Amino acid sequence: MTKLAVALLLTWGLALTPALVLAQKLAIVDGADIIFNSAEGKRVQENIKKKYEELGKPLQQKQQTLAKELADAEKQAAVMKEDARKRKEQEFTKKVEDLRKQEMDAQKQIAQYEEKEKAPLFQKLERAVKEVAQENKVEVILDKRSSGVLYMDSKLDLTDKVRTKFGK
Repeated sequence: MTKLAVALLLTWGLALTPALVLAQKLAIVDGADIIFNSAEGKRVQENIKKKYEELGKPLQQKQQTLAKELADAEKQAAVMKEDARKRKEQEFTKKVEDLRKQEMDAQKQIAQYEEKEKAPLFQKLERAVKEVAQENKVEVILDKRSSGVLYMDSKLDLTDKVRTKFGK
């Protein structure tokens, strides 16, 4: 009889385990929406755009200059001696390589600037999420955009509550 009781108890316990796991509170937050639709987020995006334009404008001018030089060199190539043409090609290749290095450096600067500008927003979001989670006794909060959520009940979405905390 005790073996049967243990088996029933074990079966009952296994059957309840998924229900207990599901009983834990889970919620969803759209962090990107909160950050990038906030006044601070829009200001940061504008600053990043200005930095991109600041670094990109000189590079665009150099690209245009190189394109003009290439067009001129192609016109002159027919009448140039082989040595002179090869020298021009080498000079042009070096200029293109230098431009590529400058573009890579600019991209690195923009990425660093973007990271520096966004860091305080992400820290503020983290604090707001933590407060809302504690207030609502939520054990797990997933980000709506990066969690791979295919379906969720709208009552799990705490985005508006976090947005309120974020705005304070």
